[in-house]
Order: sequence, then structure tokens, then C-alpha cells
Amino acid sequence: MGSALSSPVELVRVQRKGSRSFRCAVAEMQGWRVSHEDAHEMRCSDSCAAWWVLDGHGGSFAAVDGAPALVKEFDGDLSDSSTALPSDSRLEQGLVAVDRRLREKMEADPTQESGSTVVGAFCLRQGDEFTLKVVNAGDSRCLVVRGPCEEEAAAQPTPVRIPRHIEALADDQLAVSRGFAAPECRWPLVAETVDHKPSHPTEKARIEAAGGTVSEEEPPRVDGNLAVSRGLGDFEYKAEAERSVNDQKVSCIPDIYEVTGLRKGTIIVLACDGVWDVISGEDLATLVRDRLSGDAALDLGELAAEVISVCLRRNSRDNITCMIVQLVDGSDWISTADEMKGFEKLLPEMKESLDEDIRSQYNKFLHRCEFPPEVQVCSLCRKWTLGMSQCPCKQVNYCSRHCQKKDWKRHKAVCTAVKA
Repeated sequence: MGSALSSPVELVRVQRKGSRSFRCAVAEMQGWRVSHEDAHEMRCSDSCAAWWVLDGHGGSFAAVDGAPALVKEFDGDLSDSSTALPSDSRLEQGLVAVDRRLREKMEADPTQESGSTVVGAFCLRQGDEFTLKVVNAGDSRCLVVRGPCEEEAAAQPTPVRIPRHIEALADDQLAVSRGFAAPECRWPLVAETVDHKPSHPTEKARIEAAGGTVSEEEPPRVDGNLAVSRGLGDFEYKAEAERSVNDQKVSCIPDIYEVTGLRKGTIIVLACDGVWDVISGEDLATLVRDRLSGDAALDLGELAAEVISVCLRRNSRDNITCMIVQLVDGSDWISTADEMKGFEKLLPEMKESLDEDIRSQYNKFLHRCEFPPEVQVCSLCRKWTLGMSQCPCKQVNYCSRHCQKKDWKRHKAVCTAVKA
């Protein structure tokens, strides 16, 4: 799909979540696209967590409805009393159930017809080690990266289980060169998912067996149209009633990866193809690890926003969502407000110079993220967060009680409410 905007919508929403074992943040940008069709969810408790990134196409409904539906579907499968992650069959059944409910909703309202890729990760802490299961359907992607405290020379091997059909291609040099087999995970990568492209041998065989075709163009497309071969929705490619969900042209059955023995500090990245279109997994793994090696306390929200900026500079033309997780104590993020970045063009002195259509797109993104249409900047730190507080004088805003107290001595001298 081509873009239709004359310039990108550069607003970036950052969300942060945390618990005693996990610190995670996600940044998202509409970019050059007319609409923002990505969605995500983050759930963290003291010993377990689940994270999802969905990249919609043909509309936003499959992603926006599918993300919370996935959380709800697996809500009872993982808790602080859990001793194991959900089984592979349970994960498959869960995606089938969510896909079935999406079909019912789209049949009731055909205007919502759309599709979405899915990448998700479930993590369980047991003592000093973590176990991770990654669920992937489409061309969004997950990376598992060595933490900044690990040294290459002393690093212990980390057991990784990859899907059998991908593992079977490991000795096929052509498959490896075309990205169909699991990539060689050079330091600091531990694992990386493989995209479901229609030209992948496993995918192409299933598509053609179901009566479909795979185009020779770049990127290859199912029946000349769809550039991914697994995901939620896209029910026109799941119309063969006599075939199982696993055997349709487009399947909602995910590939499942498992990584055990992960150490504290390990980094996990989940992102849509707007990221992977312009940066390799190895390069992104190196980037995020190097940043955290230089500053262990670096805000993952700032880092995720930096990744988006890098992708935009490299001319990514898609919506961009990047989620970064680190297996460390994130107690200070248990309750944090959403933050909006990239709002400088909406400041009063800049706003009028924006093209009317672009300004409308900015307003739509703000509305989607539940931010007010007018920028409210913290008088002290210059951040814009959801739920800003305002001084009774109505001249200044603050993102937190901390900033308000710290700025009071300066503001008190000019505050009209005090003078009144």
C-alpha cells in the first residue's frame, strides 16, 4: 500500500509498564500512512508477563480489536502462581478462538473487514532465570537479545526451540540466503523470529494446495494482493470450508519459539514490519544493547522512540510500533502516564504553518491516543503526558507533583492565583 500524506505524522506515543521483574515500553508513530492501523498490549505482574504487537492492514479493526481480545483469551493461563507457560497447543487454540470471534464481528459489520499480523511473547520468572515463549503469525518480528551485563567470552549457551519447518531448512543454503530459515544469531542476538512471507517454502506449499497463487513480484503476494501469509482476519483467504484453519491460504496458526534459561537484564524487542523494512535484527539488537550498556538506567521509552526516529530517517513508509522489554525490576513504572513526543509542530508558533490535511491527521492521532487537541507542556521538564495538572492561574501545566514542587519557587513570583 502506498502512502498518501505529503509529510509524515511524527507524533510518537510512549507507554511504560513495569513490575518487580519486568520493565517494558512501547513507542508508536503513524508516519506516512493516512491511518494508524497498529495496536499493542502490555501486561506485567511480579513473576509473569505478556506482550503483543499487531500490525493491521486493510483497516484497523483486526488489530485494534484483536490486541485486547488476545489478552482476555489468555488471562487465565498465566499468573504469579503459574509454574509453566501455556502449552503450544493452547497458544494455537487461543489464536484460533480470537480469529473466530473476529470473523463473527466482521460478518456482522462488513465495513470492519481487515487483517493483522501478530507477534506476542509470554514470559515466566522462576528464581533467577526466565522462560520465554514467542508467538508469531505474519511479518512482525521478535528479537531476544543478551543483556548489557553479559560478556560474549563468558556467555553460557541459551537453549532455543524453533519451529520444525524452519529448522528443517537450516541446511538449505538458498533458503538461508533468502531468509526462510532461522537466521544465524550472532552476538548479541539469542533468537529472532522468521517472517511469514508467501514465498517461504512452507507458506507457498500451503497456499497453492488451497488453490491460491504466489506472485513473482517483490514483495510476493497471495493471489497477487496480500504480502503476508499468516495472521488474524483476512477472511477472504480463509474461505475453504472443507479445509482446516491450518490449511487455508492464510492461516492464523502461529509459529512458536521457546527460549529457556534467560538471565536478568535480557532484552526483548517486538516490532512491526515498519521497523524491519529498514533495519536488520542484528543491527537493532546491537543498537539497543549498546545504548543500555552505556547507561543501565536508560528509559526504555526514550530508547523505543529513538528506534522509531532511526527508522523514519531511513525512510520507513509504514506505521511504526516498537516495544522494548528488559527483564529487570520495573517497580517504578507500575503506574506511569502515557507520554506524547514529537509535538513541536503543534505548538502555537508552528501550528499555523502545517498543511490543513496534515494538521487533521495529527489531531486524529491525538484523539486515538486520548490526548487533548491542544499541546500542554510541563513548565519544568517540557514533557507532555496524559492527565497533566494545571496551576489555578491557568498559565502553566505540570506532568507530575515532583515537577510542580520543584518549579514552585520560580512560578510563585509570577503566579496570578497567589497574587489574587
